[in-house]
Formats: sequence, structure tokens, C-alpha cells
Amino acid sequence: MEKSTREYYFDNAKFLLMILVVFTHLLQPFIEDHPFYNELYYFIFTFHMPAFILISGYFTKNFDRPGNIKKLIKKLLLPYIVFQLVYSAYYSLIGLQEEFSWELLVPQWSLWFLLSLFFWQLSLYFFKLVPPEVGISISFVLSLISGYLPFISRNLTMQRTFAFLPFFVIGFYVTKDQMKQVQAGRYRWLALLSMALIFIFIHNIEYLNKYMVFGSKPYEEFLASPILGGAVRMLMLSLGLIGTYGILTIIPQKHFFFTKWGANTLLVYLLQGFIIKGLRALDIQELKLSMLGFAALILISLLLTMFLSSSRLAVLYQKFQLVINAVVDRLFAFRTSD
Repeated sequence: MEKSTREYYFDNAKFLLMILVVFTHLLQPFIEDHPFYNELYYFIFTFHMPAFILISGYFTKNFDRPGNIKKLIKKLLLPYIVFQLVYSAYYSLIGLQEEFSWELLVPQWSLWFLLSLFFWQLSLYFFKLVPPEVGISISFVLSLISGYLPFISRNLTMQRTFAFLPFFVIGFYVTKDQMKQVQAGRYRWLALLSMALIFIFIHNIEYLNKYMVFGSKPYEEFLASPILGGAVRMLMLSLGLIGTYGILTIIPQKHFFFTKWGANTLLVYLLQGFIIKGLRALDIQELKLSMLGFAALILISLLLTMFLSSSRLAVLYQKFQLVINAVVDRLFAFRTSD
């Protein structure tokens, strides 16, 4: 597919959201240095992954084409396994974990997204059978209930998968006309006002911890009153929807110099840990982050996202993907011959 036929809006959205992902990961060690850093960190977390997940759901309209399961294994499951083991070796080498582990159930850092994306797409075999209002309602119920079930935990990133499921399901059901209305920004002023109110809310809330926005643990593991977990998660889901709508209304639709990098954001997810975790291994959190340093983090986030989504790295990853494809094709051929 020629680049000119792509919808620039979505490439712009993915690139800008990816910068926010990298930025928050770089900022995390310093969020206690200044109240503003802490508030900005949680503000961005309320919507950047929900927006990414909703866009991912939007692009799964034809998920049930023949060979889809095989494609998902090639694109998501096997790369997850490979990078899970590579990161385990890397983290043990730089001292972030004691030794190499063959652990595959608990994803290494940002790799959770690949595994969740695999399960979200599988869930569409159910959600395609029900009307949007029913499917969205079910996804919210599953998200809220899952937090009360301790056995739905970090294993296979199931807690996060259920926690963020509504965003993916909503994206799946969103029509092209509805998305065009969002792009048109008819209620942009209201969306931006709502985002400002989210920041004010975070500024004034007395108790907020990362697991509220991460969605990675059952309620009993991060809340003093787990019975309130459903209400807390519903609040975070609501903030996520408001923030997602707000950020999507301000994404430009035209082609810009950075648009081309938006097509390779999966690479950034896979590779950012080598640099960001490497920096954390150097105990950069011991440094006090000044406002000049804060500005430097923004610039580093931009440059790092540009580098990791560059065409040269994309070509290398395509070669890696060809190897993965060959392995999967051989496995399926062997199964068929049996």
C-alpha cells in the first residue's frame, strides 16, 4: 500500500501518542521531584493508552478473515515470546533482575500490550455477535468485575486485558462516520475543557496510585478498601474516555514531517525498554530533575520515538518478522500434514 493512500490522521495520532508513552516512561523516576511532574504523569496516563487501544480496536473491523489466528500468532504472540526472553537476558545483564528467567506468563514491562492485543482480538469473535450497546455494556461489566477476582492477575496480563477491554471494544464498534465526527472536532472546545478538568481533578485528589491507571492488579492489591474498586475503576474508565475523545479531536489530519513514523509505533513498544530500562539501571532517579531537565526529557522522548520508528529499524524488523512467519508457516504445515 502506497503511503499516500494511508489516512494521515491515524499515523499522526499514533506517533504523537507514542511520544507520550515514551515521555511518561522517562518521567516516571522523577515524579516525586515536583508536584507538577506527578500530576502530569497521571494526567497523561489517564488517556494515552486508552486512546492507543481504542485506535487498535478501530482497525480490527476485518479481524475474522481466513487465516486471522495464524496472522495474530505471527504478529503478536511469537514476537512477544522472543522479546520476553531477550528482555529477561538484557535485564539480568544490566542488573535489573538477578538472573535470566524463562518466565513467559508475566510480561516484561511494556510487552503486556502485545499479549493483551492478542486476547482483545480473540474476544472479537464474541463481540461481533452482539449489538454495540450490548457488547460495550458487557465489556464494562467484565472490566469492573475482574478487579474483584484475585486469580485474574498479572499472569498473561489478564487483569490489564480486562481493565482496558472497553476501549478496544468501543474502537471496534466505532464507525467511519463516527470517527470522522471526532476528527472534525465539532465539540473540540468542550473536549479540551474536559481534559483541563481532568488535570484539575488530579491536582486536587489526595490519593492516587499508579495501579489505578495501570489496571494491572486486582483491587485488593492496591486499594485500602477493595470494595470500592469498581467505583474507582469506573472513574478511571470515564476519565480515559473523556481524555481519549479530547486528544483525538486535536490530532491534525494533514501530512506532516512526522507522519511517516506513525506507521511503525509497534517497534517503539518493543524496543524502548532497551534504552529506558538501561537508563534506569544507571540510577538516573538519583538525579534531581530541574525544569531544564524536564524540557530535555521532552526532546529526548521526541528523538527516541523518531529513531525507534525509523524506516531502517522497520526494515530490520520486517526481516525478523519474515523469520517468525516462516516458523509459524512450518508449524501449521506440520499440523496439517498430521
